[in-house]
Amino acid sequence: MKQGKAAQIKSLKHRNEQHKFRESKKLEPFDYNEFAGFLRARFFLTKRQAYDAKVFEVASFFLDDLIATMVQQNFSAFTSDERVIVNLNEAMQAALVQSNDRDWRYFVLLTPVLYDIQAFLAKEGQVSPRYGVKTTKFDPNFWKMIVRTVLAVNYFRFQGQDVAKLMSESSAIDDLQFKFLQENGDADDFDLATITEVYRGLAVKMPDLKDADAQPLDKELTEAEVAEEVAFGDRMVETFQKTSTAGVVSDQEMALLKAMHKVLAEKYHAGHRDWNASLIATFVKNDLFAEWAPVWDSLDGLGGEITRYLEFLASKKAVDNFKKIERGLVGVDHYLDVAALNNLLAQLSQADVEAVLATEE
Repeated sequence: MKQGKAAQIKSLKHRNEQHKFRESKKLEPFDYNEFAGFLRARFFLTKRQAYDAKVFEVASFFLDDLIATMVQQNFSAFTSDERVIVNLNEAMQAALVQSNDRDWRYFVLLTPVLYDIQAFLAKEGQVSPRYGVKTTKFDPNFWKMIVRTVLAVNYFRFQGQDVAKLMSESSAIDDLQFKFLQENGDADDFDLATITEVYRGLAVKMPDLKDADAQPLDKELTEAEVAEEVAFGDRMVETFQKTSTAGVVSDQEMALLKAMHKVLAEKYHAGHRDWNASLIATFVKNDLFAEWAPVWDSLDGLGGEITRYLEFLASKKAVDNFKKIERGLVGVDHYLDVAALNNLLAQLSQADVEAVLATEE
């Protein structure tokens, strides 16, 4: 489960106290959550005020993907006691290509801050005992070409086509990425009008969500029972916020959790003691956005609050079989995070995207 920003910042302060330029040459055992959480917290503290809120959320998602890719590409080195040198260009390209569950606006809004993200990781690597980076001079036109290619690949992928076969048998992907290009002197820009039109009506292809096919329970709850469950949910969610570290549980997270109580009771006839992983996954996939609207704040890691809330309910003896539910929810947190991001991105018009880009120039 991914930590929220407040927990990451607390961890960052603790690590700073522990690791101030220690002379020991042997690294501690590698802990991915600690490593990634430290970098995410540093990014939040140093960049949150520098970007438009939409761009910061997009950048946070990409940074998370990029850290995971860095580790994946150098796993044996990261898990040994040696300092890793990361090929940042290769990791960035792989992270972009593997982002096959994102709305097209994600990539366009991300492009102006790719250099900043690269510079951030390079700077952190200069003082980190864990890793350093190698890279080449940043060429904005090269990275815009990479992004246009990803947009073209995802367009065919969202249609269910075999991209590998398409690339081997035709120039369709390359042709489409050129259609997305708008030359502006020596600078390459995105032809947003063409991209908007090409993607019109095309839904993002989200990954399969395990066991998200639950049916309502046989016994329908009465109106009084539904009202009682909703009231219980309101009380428990508010207690969850009050007893958590200040700032960890946001208003939108509270609204999400209250919506879960309401929908599972009304539609699926399930009170909190009837909850299981399949019911929750089905709610996230099919019902969440009809009842709840995300906002541009702390989207990356939002889905992890469901598991943390279930753990809180279990501590109050209000949920049975927490560990079994937790095991069954693998993947739901990431799915919810990305679905919330895509939901907000899809609401942006071409003019909205142009306005956001103007703030980052």
